[in-house]
Amino acid sequence: MSMHSADHDDYGTTLPPAQEITVRSEFGDIVAGLALAGLAGWFLKEAIVLPDYSGTAIGAADFPKGLAFLLLLAVLALVGAAVRRLMTGRHGESTTIRRPLRVLIGILLLVAFPFMMEHVGYYLAMGIFLAAFLYLADATRPLVLIGCVAGFLLFTKIVFEMFLQTPLS
Repeated sequence: MSMHSADHDDYGTTLPPAQEITVRSEFGDIVAGLALAGLAGWFLKEAIVLPDYSGTAIGAADFPKGLAFLLLLAVLALVGAAVRRLMTGRHGESTTIRRPLRVLIGILLLVAFPFMMEHVGYYLAMGIFLAAFLYLADATRPLVLIGCVAGFLLFTKIVFEMFLQTPLS
């Protein structure tokens, strides 16, 4: 793993120099696989506590259980291929993460979102989450931020609450 300042011409003149982390793809695949396995475990844990009123039909818990199963299969393929490449010496390309601090903050926002939603409600949590993510993506003009957040919240209100009758608040 190496860390250096990126001032390549690859990114054009629009992006300023930024920190980069370069990681061998095998290690990236293993770390991503472990994170996805953790996510699959969380899906399974949450699916177990969902009430099932469906009888023999497909119930609310079946989707997260199926998703967890498929995710675990994908993790096995991803990690297995990475381990095989490490053992055979056939290394893949390196992966470069530009602005790793922003990537880490984005990951933390994704992890925090369900907890925020549970404590402050969907609309406030999504407003904060989306504004922060847009800011991380360099959308810093206030009218753009407000417009995107308001537009998305209005879209979810119309589609989910009004059209599909699914309460979000």
